[in-house]
Amino acid sequence: MFSLRYGSLLILAGGIVVAGCGRQSPPVKTEMPTFRGIALKVGAVDDPTILAGVGLLRGEWEASRGGQIEVLEQPIAVGSPLAADVLIFAGERLGDLVDAGVLAAIPNAAVMPSRPAEPDAGTAAEPDHAAAAASNNILQYADFAPAFREQVSNYGDERYALACGASALVLVYRRDAFENEGIRAAARAAGLEVKPPQTWAELDALAKFFEGRDWNGDGKPDHGIVLAMGADPEGVGDTAFLARAAGLGQHRDQYSFLFDSDDASPRVDSLPFVEALKGVVAWKNFGPPGMPQFDAAAARESFRSGGAALLIDRAERASSWSGGKPVGVSALPGSERVFEPVRKEWKPASPPNRPSYLPKGGGWLIGINKFAVGSQREAALDFITYLAGPDNLNRLCAEKKFPMLPVRTSQISMGLPDPTGAPDVDARQWSEAVSNTLGLERVIPGLRVHGAALYLSDLSKGRLAAIKGEAPEQALQSVAKAWTERTKALGPKRQLWHYRRSLNKLVTMPQPPEAGK
Repeated sequence: MFSLRYGSLLILAGGIVVAGCGRQSPPVKTEMPTFRGIALKVGAVDDPTILAGVGLLRGEWEASRGGQIEVLEQPIAVGSPLAADVLIFAGERLGDLVDAGVLAAIPNAAVMPSRPAEPDAGTAAEPDHAAAAASNNILQYADFAPAFREQVSNYGDERYALACGASALVLVYRRDAFENEGIRAAARAAGLEVKPPQTWAELDALAKFFEGRDWNGDGKPDHGIVLAMGADPEGVGDTAFLARAAGLGQHRDQYSFLFDSDDASPRVDSLPFVEALKGVVAWKNFGPPGMPQFDAAAARESFRSGGAALLIDRAERASSWSGGKPVGVSALPGSERVFEPVRKEWKPASPPNRPSYLPKGGGWLIGINKFAVGSQREAALDFITYLAGPDNLNRLCAEKKFPMLPVRTSQISMGLPDPTGAPDVDARQWSEAVSNTLGLERVIPGLRVHGAALYLSDLSKGRLAAIKGEAPEQALQSVAKAWTERTKALGPKRQLWHYRRSLNKLVTMPQPPEAGK
């Protein structure tokens, strides 16, 4: 258990206002922990850019706790457990960190409200009870959306981190195209309704309808849809493919998605994924010239300059969508049918099957180095609780150098973290689209097993091969073969343990099988 040492300073830790309810939780007196003489190192795995917001927030912690924070400029290597006390990382790296044994589990007492046992008369409450009360007042963990409170931050039955930000794809559209009366009349004549689509088939029909049509009135034919289809470090093209596959392949009665949870065999070459990839490849016919080579930045530029009526992009990049024209936003559509993997047959889905697929293993997380012990670990726990508090998370998400989506229910519904940066984006629609993505009952965090980045690199190669003309069936068979070989190299039993653990719902042993098995 963690136990925090406390000074004599008292503060008021007030509750946050939940959007729409107009009520505020009563202030609670909480002792402020002090860590004089403690110096914490904070680092990021892979991309230190995420630390820009952390650097701006450390001053208040240092002033109130008496400790010191050093923000490391270089990325942390997973195999260097002593490089930092506090680690910030994408969720897809969680399996690597668990496999390396470098993360400390975060106890329930640090985040969950609890009622400590009444102390004997004349005795003080145990320090752990005070520590839990302090963390709960600052963190307000119940405000985290269920996906981030119960899934993304957990690996099996252990909580290894606190969520600090998310990413999700949304559908963006030019309102001048959707609200043009001549365009709407032409759509009705074609048997279509110009509105945010509820299914992928409806999206395909809209993209085809807008393609080659002068919907912006400049006298030139315009295009239907644009997105990152080429090599893209942000992974938008891969995420769009997996989001479409989730609607087709994630049955309501199934936990697993990319692998079979019984033997870790790949599902990526099965019918739902093949159909999804065919749909993605077909978008080439409805986009601007050069779209098969676009990365996310090129896709945004094309949309911003009027190159297409529709854009699929990360919701947190809203400030880069508009070129002075009003922009609408909706959640990605779902599928009108879903594949039942046990019987291997298609079933109709009404309403459309639409689980959310979240890239980056669900978002970004803050964890504690297992090798930070004693007062160092106590300070680290206090610092991640401080960072994950309501006000500070809001500031982190609004950081322009590394924008993220909020993970707290109250903040998800409050609109754009920085509305001044996207004045032409409909803030209400943006908020609804994000809420209807992050707040769904069924949320699929992206792959986060040991070696997740390598598996996803294999997937990206297969998708790019299909974009370049290879048959989707053949491209995905190559991905499945690469995944099988990769699993064999990492150890089939160990990888199965990781996959089942990453689903958070299936029974596993506390420790993985030995490496290589």
